[in-house]
Amino acid sequence: MKVVELMNKDVVTCHPTEKLNIILNKLELFNIAGMPVVDKGRLVGIVCQSDILRGLKKGTMAELAVSDVMTTDVVTVPPTESAVLVAKIMVEKHINRVPIIDNDKVVGIVTRGDIIKAVAECG
Repeated sequence: MKVVELMNKDVVTCHPTEKLNIILNKLELFNIAGMPVVDKGRLVGIVCQSDILRGLKKGTMAELAVSDVMTTDVVTVPPTESAVLVAKIMVEKHINRVPIIDNDKVVGIVTRGDIIKAVAECG
């Protein structure tokens, strides 16, 4: 199975300059735990709840921007990648979501939940 078959194509993203209080609202509104950070159409990072929690040691939600807490070394894969390989990457790198990139654009995202759902539906 390829990740294109199970990825979420409606990707919620944010901009590096957005304040963390806005990001927390987005996470709650869309019922997600993290999102890609995009600037001028290009992926520049990823931010998740644990990044925000760590960031609160440096400042407040209203003071800090996504760029202050985001992870910039993002693991990405193309839509044609094997879902099994993506699952292995997630386990090895201790990550919960992988942006899917095609022609330098975020076209989807795969989470651990997406993989679990796919496995459950196959069985």
